[in-house]
Amino acid sequence: MPEFKILSNILDYMESNGTTYKLVDVSISEELVKEINDANKTSFTLADLHKAADKCLAHEWLKHNYLGENKYSNLSITPKGVGAARSKQKSDELKSSRSFLKKTSDYIEDHKGLFIALASLSGLVTLAIKILGDK
Repeated sequence: MPEFKILSNILDYMESNGTTYKLVDVSISEELVKEINDANKTSFTLADLHKAADKCLAHEWLKHNYLGENKYSNLSITPKGVGAARSKQKSDELKSSRSFLKKTSDYIEDHKGLFIALASLSGLVTLAIKILGDK
């Protein structure tokens, strides 16, 4: 989700430069696209980041410092955005540190509809073999 990549990029900048969210100004430009793609090994386009910025603005994670000629320039992160970015980072850390059994369990939970369909199909095939085998 590119919106969290934008927020994470801002957090990384804040932490590496020792600044607060009030002092950080960001513009969604080709330079930011390249920076995010290089850091995350992704292939987002400028249009993708514009859509992501729209989501961030809608959720009040980003705000306009002042209105200028470009809707995607002079943006800053809000306390709500800092919280969302940190929450996502923590979630990703927890997800990556799960054990093999927990990952398997989560996979089954996420795809339980598929497992139910396969079990039902297996039951029907077994029933059909049993019925046709008795004749």
